[in-house]
Amino acid sequence: MKETKILKQNRFGTCSKDCYGSCVFTGTWDDNLPERKFLNALPSKNHPFTNGFFCPKFTRRQDLIYHKDRLKNSLIRTGPKLENDFKPISLKHAVSIITKKILKIIEKEDGSSILGAFYSGNSGLISQYAPLRFFNKIGATITSGGICNEGGCAGLKQLFGTYSTTNPFQIISPSTKLIIIWGSNLSESNNHAYYLVKLAIKMGVKLVVVDSRQTTVAQKAHCFLHILPGTENLLVKIIIEELISRNAYDEKFLKDHVDNYSLIFSECIRIDKKRLIDQIGIDIQNFKNFIDLLIKFKHHTLFNIGYGVQKDYFGGRIVKSIALIQILLGNIGIPGSGLIYSQSDFLKPLLQPLLEYIAYFNEELKIKEIPIVNLGSILSSGNYQMLFIYNFNPASSLPNQNILRNALLNENLFTIVIDMFLNDTTKFANIVIPAKFDLESYDLVSPYYTPGLSINKGGPCPYEDCLSNYEFFQQLAWNLGFKKKMAFQESEKTIFKNCLNKLPLKIQNNLQNNGFYLLFDYDDVPFNTLDFPTPNNRIQITGPLFNFGENDFKRKLNLKINEFILISPSHSHFLHSQLKQLNSRYTDDFNKIYLLPEDIENLNLEIDNEVIVSNEYGSETYILAESPLLKHKTALIYHGLSSSLEGNPNVNCFISDKPEELGLSGSFNSAIIEIKKKDPNI
Repeated sequence: MKETKILKQNRFGTCSKDCYGSCVFTGTWDDNLPERKFLNALPSKNHPFTNGFFCPKFTRRQDLIYHKDRLKNSLIRTGPKLENDFKPISLKHAVSIITKKILKIIEKEDGSSILGAFYSGNSGLISQYAPLRFFNKIGATITSGGICNEGGCAGLKQLFGTYSTTNPFQIISPSTKLIIIWGSNLSESNNHAYYLVKLAIKMGVKLVVVDSRQTTVAQKAHCFLHILPGTENLLVKIIIEELISRNAYDEKFLKDHVDNYSLIFSECIRIDKKRLIDQIGIDIQNFKNFIDLLIKFKHHTLFNIGYGVQKDYFGGRIVKSIALIQILLGNIGIPGSGLIYSQSDFLKPLLQPLLEYIAYFNEELKIKEIPIVNLGSILSSGNYQMLFIYNFNPASSLPNQNILRNALLNENLFTIVIDMFLNDTTKFANIVIPAKFDLESYDLVSPYYTPGLSINKGGPCPYEDCLSNYEFFQQLAWNLGFKKKMAFQESEKTIFKNCLNKLPLKIQNNLQNNGFYLLFDYDDVPFNTLDFPTPNNRIQITGPLFNFGENDFKRKLNLKINEFILISPSHSHFLHSQLKQLNSRYTDDFNKIYLLPEDIENLNLEIDNEVIVSNEYGSETYILAESPLLKHKTALIYHGLSSSLEGNPNVNCFISDKPEELGLSGSFNSAIIEIKKKDPNI
């Protein structure tokens, strides 16, 4: 018997999941094996953020890429929607059905009633944007905007003309003496930044955490301010009042670099500080310790702001208000200071030509756009006849799930989902197309926490019907008669190579030799000239700065005995994307609603009681559980996976699709719910 020759080779890869890390690694492949061609992944030790380790949610890629439940064939619905009830069909047959549907729609009207919905479940640039070649060609509509950090980005852009004033490697700068982690559970959501913070603590750096949960990183802090959710702007107000009263602000910095800075002072006069401290729910001594640290380490303080902070109707203004502390102290543009938020703006000049090429926007633009956060309401209009969904699990991640799911049930809406696994959204699909895993595709990834680029060099997929997003829409375009159009003649690998060739030679070499390129070195300080990308290169202050959201705040202060502020963070063992979940032993956590033990007692309820959780948007059953890490009158339900309880509730059924006011992202932490014991007789 002839032996199969083993031919192993290494390919650079990047985790493309919607996560802070975007871990860079070397994948080992044996292309000759019949199925399990991808053998393992070794995280890059020379990448200063990946640092030789993966996030614990996703360590064994080889178990996922060949998971027993991975889709290998196209599927067509055989049962009613709301169930994953399908039968296999050939890819050719699936593409033929979809083609006929498109032609029928275009015959009667223009292509704008065909909608492409996508987000960053796969954050590869080609994966996200190459399908726009197809949607533009047929004059379709696509989703735009986001549900995550857009509000905070909009708020910071009003101030600085950009989203961050420094880079994450300043965490371990010798000049950094104080780090403020504001609303970011680094230990669970960004463990690579957490690693850097722990290094900084070993170097003697002080740590302050401001959060509505007593997270692991909060437990390591020298000072922890445990606040009521949604009171961040009020806390900023009393912090700034205290800094002004102690004459701790940097007057020269304000005069030289900040327009209208007097507004900061005018909104902080005649406030009842003691009353606000009581309402925010923080310890007075902790507050004083925090102020002392800010003053002691003026010009050596770094702020890391989490995305959860801005998941509020006024999220952009909340993030903007937090930034005012650094502006007042002059902690901008010098080593060991600044604000860390989304880094994506730093790379826009480099990426813009690539994105225009990937999406093939050199032709006349015919695409129409609708805000992704309002997808449910927009579909409810009945104006759309066909829906394509890729890189996205909207029936899990979008707000106002009830209106979205009702819209997806419309029998006149023909829905195609491209994915690797059956999930919440495929329950509403007419046809499911099996997707390639990110490692089986050629792509570029631009992380939003570390400014740089990294690559995926695609390995072979053993399942011939699985396609990348671009490959699927390319086949569809060919079927529609567009094969001779330039936009659909290139292979995915060719698009990838052409993107590399559009980059400066230094970046090309870094990507080819190391798998990544970083925009900044450890000691680089963005905006060290204090020239910002605003119309006059100065920081812009516009009000109101703190005095907003008063009605929402009063509502939170006057909750009934059974009313609670709802927060819905991601779970420590799960990725909030469309991946098949591997950590099944933790799935029961999604059946639970967590309260403080004393709040459970005040309700005259007990742990493990079945309770009805409700508000004006939805009503579902959960199991009552306790968590001593929460704030009084705060309830926690994890997002990212539906409950296994009857009806499969999802926490986003309680969330309004009213967008955040500045960046129009999701307002996931603005909900108030009622809790009552479930009647066992109902």
